[in-house]
Amino acid sequence: MTIKIIIERQFKDTPKAEVISILNDLRIRAMGQPGYISGETLVEVENNKNLVVLSNWTSIDDWQTWRDSAERSSLEAKLSPHLEGQARVRVFMLGADSLREILTEVIHNAELAA
Repeated sequence: MTIKIIIERQFKDTPKAEVISILNDLRIRAMGQPGYISGETLVEVENNKNLVVLSNWTSIDDWQTWRDSAERSSLEAKLSPHLEGQARVRVFMLGADSLREILTEVIHNAELAA
């Protein structure tokens, strides 16, 4: 099941070269991970201290492996002093995948009742 990761970061100041370099390194390293499909970085138009990273992964397990890696943790630690609070990470799946699980349960229960 394909998943989408949304990482929201609010920086103390407009990101400078050092921060942009760390963000680029995170993205480049993520691109080399098993299960990584694609990603993009968005900057809020009215407040360029707010950045959102969207990435697509083939599975939750692939994402979690990267999320929990020492390599990613090290890069995140370098970003931390520049952030207002913690990064917010949210994991989403496609609606069709969610419905498929519910429909499978409904069909299974109907078969049991028959």
